[in-house]
This record gives sequence, structure tokens and C-alpha cells, in this order.
Amino acid sequence: MTRSFEINVIGVNVRAGQSSGNIVYAFFPAPDFLYVVRVVLSLVALLFGFDQISREREQGTLKLLLSGPVSRARVLAGKWIGNFLSLAVPFLLVTLLGTAVLLFDPDVRFTAGQLGRLGLILGLALLYLAFFLSLGMLVSALTRRAATSVIVLLFAWALLVFVLPNLGTLVARQFVSVPSVKALSEKREQTWTREVLLGISRGENWADHMRTISRENDRMEEDYRLKFERLVRLSRNINRLSPAASLLDAATEIAGTGIGEEIRLKGEVVRYKNAIIDDIIADRAADRRDGQYQAFVYRYRPVSEVFAAGALFDLAWLAVFNVLVFAFAYAGFVRYDVR
Repeated sequence: MTRSFEINVIGVNVRAGQSSGNIVYAFFPAPDFLYVVRVVLSLVALLFGFDQISREREQGTLKLLLSGPVSRARVLAGKWIGNFLSLAVPFLLVTLLGTAVLLFDPDVRFTAGQLGRLGLILGLALLYLAFFLSLGMLVSALTRRAATSVIVLLFAWALLVFVLPNLGTLVARQFVSVPSVKALSEKREQTWTREVLLGISRGENWADHMRTISRENDRMEEDYRLKFERLVRLSRNINRLSPAASLLDAATEIAGTGIGEEIRLKGEVVRYKNAIIDDIIADRAADRRDGQYQAFVYRYRPVSEVFAAGALFDLAWLAVFNVLVFAFAYAGFVRYDVR
């Protein structure tokens, strides 16, 4: 997560990480590990599979291959396994090499739990790449020419990787209304101004007004959180039409950088803010001004909790995608006319 939280008397302010002023860059995220897998390697997987059947039919080698005693199931399985290993082995070697380099960096400390999470993310990535390899072989088994196959697959790739993952949010916003951060900030400032003016005009105890400000801010935060969570749930359910969205959601939650983790972190920050305000009020009442307060400590959710929150469903959904697409590829190849 590249956000920080600032606590003040008005409430909790969320500050985004460093970003460019050019809004065009919002459509092209930085090419991190997930971006490479989700966009680049998925395209490579399609290119591995798009001509496995149609190209061999055009060259006449498929007819020659099937004239022997080998079954079509073995031919398809052999092609799939060979191509998958050609794709997976270099990917794993490069990833493990990069991880090994980090392990020798004295400023980086991996725990056993973090390495386990990395292993889970690699498993998700392999499932994702297997899906696109199977998709490439499916379309190749349904077309007569490799040129047709590659055109269809490029369209499907753009739809699955770029269009569908962004469609869910656009549709969900039509059904769930979430107030903007600016509107929430203005309501906080109105509450602060009102309570300050009341305290000055009536000469009342400022601690009561501080508690009122904190209580009303928490109510607004809770209302915003509930609406935002409904938006996220609906958006994710729609986005699961795309395996790219399932990979992104599951991998970021396992890594501890997903939306679910951020919502939980924000809740912990709000509770910490309330505790700090109570301590400040108590210190002022007792005329203590040492300003020593407990530091904020956040502990990430364990993997079991992440799986229960939806990551396991995304993983299973990717597996189902793989089984279905490969089954359709097999059915298409069994009926394929090699002439």
C-alpha cells in the first residue's frame, strides 16, 4: 500500500503516495511484477498456443502426426505440457533468481511467512498463464488458419485483460453511491467549525466538544466505509468475469497490499485515533504535557484470514477457468478436421 494516514482533530486524512500530475499515467500503471504477469506474460502465453493446431494443419504436419497410433488426447496433452514448461520454467527461474538477490541484500529481511506468500502468488501466476495457454490452444482448435486464430486471441486478450477488469467498477458505481473524499472532508470541517464556535460562544468544556467531533467523524467514516465496501464487493463480483481481475485481487490480498487490507488498516487507524484523543483529553485534565503516546503498530492478516475473505475463491475460480477452457480445447480438437 502506498498510502499514509494523518491523524488530527478533524479526523483521519488519507494521503496517496507520490504520483505524476499527468492524468494519462493513471491508465498505465507502473510495470511491477503483477503487471508483467497480467499483461506481458499472458500475451506471451497466447502466442505460445495460438498456432499449435491450426498452423500444423496448414503445414500438413498435424495430419501426418495423427496418422500414427497416438491418440488426439495425448497429442493435445503433450503440446500443452511442453508449451507450459517452456513458459513456466524460465518464469520461475527469473523470479527465484530475483528473490535470491534480494535475500543477500542486508536491508531486506524476508520472514518464512512472506516467502510462503510469495510461493502462493507464484502459484496463482502459473494458474493464470496456464489459462491463457489453454485459451490459445482452444481458439487454435476452432480455427482453420493461424492468422485467424491470432486475430481472435488478440481481441480476447484485450477484452479479458483491459476491458472487463475495469467494467465492474463502472457498473458498480451505477448501483452504489459513495460520497467523494472531498465531500467527506468538507463535512468534517463543518463539524469542527461548529463545535469550536459553540465552545467559544458558550464557554463550555472543550473536552466535550472534542469528543463530539471525534464521535461524529467516526459516524461519517463508518457510513463511508460501509458504502465503499458494498461498492468493492459488487465491483469484484462483476470483475471476476475476467481471470486478470481474479489474479489481481487474490495476489494483492495475499501480499497485504489489496483493498481489503487497506480497509482493515483504516479501521485500525480510526481506533488508534480515538485512543490518542482520549489520552490527550485525560492528560490535559490532569495537567500532564509530556506528549508521550503509544506508537501505532499494525499487524497484517494471516493467510488463513485472507483466504476466508475471498482469495481462496479467486484461486478456485482461476482453477475452474483452466479446467473449462482446456476441456473445450480437447472437445474442439477431437472434432477437428485435419484435412
